[in-house]
Amino acid sequence: MRDRELFGLALGLEAPWFVAGSTFDAPARRLDIKLDFARGSRFAYPACEASGCAAYDTEETTWRHLNFFQHEAYLTARVLRVTCGNCGLA
Repeated sequence: MRDRELFGLALGLEAPWFVAGSTFDAPARRLDIKLDFARGSRFAYPACEASGCAAYDTEETTWRHLNFFQHEAYLTARVLRVTCGNCGLA
């Protein structure tokens, strides 16, 4: 099993999300995991729970995660905004 698959399973990622890559810096005691989604993916809209909503904007953000053994772990992903076809909100 490759590291991308392993981290995806450990994080409980579901499509369209996937692990795009990871870097490990032993001297710095740091693990970075990059998450992403495929272009054209559709998402649920949280306000009305409509599915199949298109993303129109993203901003890359990094979060501190729980340690990976004694190493700091960070997740980086594009936070997205979606347009809802059901209620018309963005």
